[in-house]
Amino acid sequence: MTPDQSLPLRTDDRLDVLCQHLLLDTPTADAVHQPLTWAQTLLPDHGLQIVDRKHDQAEPVTGPSGSTLAFLHAAGPPLTSPQRLILRGAAQAIIDSVTCRVLNDQLAQAMTFAAAMTDIHALSTEQDMPTETAAAAMHVLHRSMSVDWSGLLQLQDGHLTLVTDAATPRGQHLTALLARRLSLGNPDTLPQTYTFHDDYTCSEGAIDHLLSAGVHSAAWLPLGTPGQQGPFVLLLTRQDEPALWTAQEQHLLIAAARSVSIALDRAATMQHLERLAQTDPLTGLGNRRALDETLQTLEGHAFTLGVIDLNGMKGVNDERGHASGDDLLRTFARHLQHETVRAFRLGGDEYALIDPDDSDGRLQHLTDHAVAATQAAGFPITAALGTARVPDDTRSPSRALRLADTRMYAHKRDDDR
Repeated sequence: MTPDQSLPLRTDDRLDVLCQHLLLDTPTADAVHQPLTWAQTLLPDHGLQIVDRKHDQAEPVTGPSGSTLAFLHAAGPPLTSPQRLILRGAAQAIIDSVTCRVLNDQLAQAMTFAAAMTDIHALSTEQDMPTETAAAAMHVLHRSMSVDWSGLLQLQDGHLTLVTDAATPRGQHLTALLARRLSLGNPDTLPQTYTFHDDYTCSEGAIDHLLSAGVHSAAWLPLGTPGQQGPFVLLLTRQDEPALWTAQEQHLLIAAARSVSIALDRAATMQHLERLAQTDPLTGLGNRRALDETLQTLEGHAFTLGVIDLNGMKGVNDERGHASGDDLLRTFARHLQHETVRAFRLGGDEYALIDPDDSDGRLQHLTDHAVAATQAAGFPITAALGTARVPDDTRSPSRALRLADTRMYAHKRDDDR
C-alpha cells in the first residue's frame, strides 16, 4: 500500500465495520481515548493520532478478522526501536479496547432485543384490540431500536389512512401528514411482502409523500386483509439519512408485525361472530338481540319504532309447505330495505322497524310497499303495523317496543273483524 492510499472505511466483516467506525468516526469514545492517552504519555513528543492512511511512522490497527482498519501514526522525530515496540503495543491495546467495547455493546443490544422479542411475543396472546396491540408493539420497537416514526396504516380505495402511531420529535410531522388520508396513485406498486429499505430514496415504488417528508429508511410490513376490511400495514421510518436495518431488527419487526396481524385477525373473527349473533339467518336482517342493543343506543334520541305482523303466513305453510313460507319471509324482508330505516325480524312472521328520522308515515309506506311486492311474488298476505314515537308517546325505548306491539295487535284485531 502506498502512502497516498486511503483505507476503505467499511469492510465485509460486521465486527470489523463496528470497530472501524469507533476508531475513525468516534475517536473521543472512551474505548479509543483512554488507551491512546496512555500511549501518548509514553511517546509525548510524537503527537500520536489514529488515521486512515499509512505513513512512514505508523503501525496498523488490525481488526478481529485480520483486516487493517486504521493506523496509529507517530509524528515528530524518528522512532527508536524501543519506541517502535511501544507504538506497536499501543496499536494492539487500542484495538483490544475497541473490540471489547463493541462486543459489550453487541451483548447489551442482544439482551435488549431478547427482552423486546419476549414482550412482542407476549402481545400475540393478549386479548387487546388491534390498536392497543399495535401501540404496545410500537412502544417496544421504539425502546429497542432507532426509529423516528412508526404507524399502523390501512389501505382503502387507493388511500393510506392512519390508525395509530408513535413518533419521536424528528418524526412528528409524519403524523400530521398521514392523518390527511394520503392518495397513493397506483397502490398495486406497493410491496406485498415484508420489505426493508435501507435507502428509501432509491427504492422502486417509493411513496412521494414519504420522500418529501424526509424518510430515508423505511420498513414496510403488510399485515393482510382481516375480515372484510381493507389491508393493513405496519410502517416504520428513519429520517434525514439512510440507515441499515440489521438482521436483529428485521427479526424483531417481523415478530411485531405478526403479533399485530394476529390481533387484527382475532378482532375480525370476533366482529364476524358478533354479526352472526345479531343476524337472523333466514332473512339476513337483524334479530331480536340486535333490536334490543340498538334500542339501548337510542336512549335520549327521537325515533319512531314499528312492529309488523303478517297475516296469511299459516295458509302458505299449510298449502305450499314451509319452504314456500321461508321464501315469503325472505321476500317481505328484502322489500323492507331502506336507506335510513333499520329492519329486524323478531321471529316467526313478526318484524320491527326503526326510523331515526321520525318521519310521518314512512314506516306505513314501507310496510305497504313490502306487502305489495310480496303479493306480486305470489304470496297472498297482508300486514298489521303498530308504531310508537319517542319521546312523544314515551321516553323509554323498551316501553316504545311494548306500546308498538300493543298497537299492532289492536290493528290486527280490527283487520280480522
